[in-house]
Amino acid sequence: MARLDFANARARARLAGLAAPRTLRDLLARPTLAARVELVRGLRAGTLVPAEPAAPPLAAVERALREGLRREALGLVADAEGRRARRLLRAWLALDEAAAVKAILRGVARGATIDRTLAAAPPVPGLPEEAIRSAAAASSVEEAVDALAAAGSALAAPVREALPRLREEGLLPLEVAADRAAFARASSACRRAGEDGAVLARHVADRADARNAATLLALAGAAPAAEPWVPQGRRWSEAALSALARAGLDAARAAVARGFALRPEALLRPWAADRALDRACAAVLAREARTRPLSIAVPLAYLVGRREEIRRVALALRGTELGLPAEEMLELVEA
Repeated sequence: MARLDFANARARARLAGLAAPRTLRDLLARPTLAARVELVRGLRAGTLVPAEPAAPPLAAVERALREGLRREALGLVADAEGRRARRLLRAWLALDEAAAVKAILRGVARGATIDRTLAAAPPVPGLPEEAIRSAAAASSVEEAVDALAAAGSALAAPVREALPRLREEGLLPLEVAADRAAFARASSACRRAGEDGAVLARHVADRADARNAATLLALAGAAPAAEPWVPQGRRWSEAALSALARAGLDAARAAVARGFALRPEALLRPWAADRALDRACAAVLAREARTRPLSIAVPLAYLVGRREEIRRVALALRGTELGLPAEEMLELVEA
């Protein structure tokens, strides 16, 4: 195995400190946004949240949560001993870079505010927050790609190659290019990397299948001319995915439910399907961390849990700002 002793020790210690369901319920029980932000400051996730007499702007809180996770991810990479271990961790983190690039492209294309765009983009250790904000502030998709390239994103080049298709085909070719490049890089890092490489390869395959499943559910019955699949999955071949897309939404939903052992009703709405697929991948990784406590699965499971903690905390705070009842927020946060 790659040397991950110190990284694993830190990750195992921090796993116990992730916000439990009771903490999230306590958060929603607080009467004001300022009181809830104060509770968040006491969490490990909230150590960078600005200390102000009143609640800081929600965008500032979310920036602090993202930056805290970015720094922790960089710290775990630095804790790994040896080039191979660090390469594996960086390859996994690159999958989040693809998600961030896609969120930025969608936000810019729709004319969304910078803060709304960034709220949908996971933090990327290799890209500073300022660079992500610059890309999100671009006036066009082309300018956003240029900003990502200037920031050093390894995914900017493959996305730029797909830009000529933007006018006629929309964002899909660009998103496919980002995903294919990120998954190819992660898959390549797993080769000849021993047990840790095998653990990561299984997780990459699960993530690829989840990405393909989400695309399948979105496009079922109306598959585009270009195949939008990433080839690193293990549940379905690209030909099988294309056939399912042509078969229609019911067939696609049934196949995804079987493939991930999910209830078909969990896939009725796009956001619910995304959450169900994320949880399925996370559950497999958590089992790997328990059965292989010296492997790369431990820091990966921690980072997945940490990212989920931030999602729930940010959702609770944003619902508070919008005035949603605590009962509704609890249902959403625990979903």
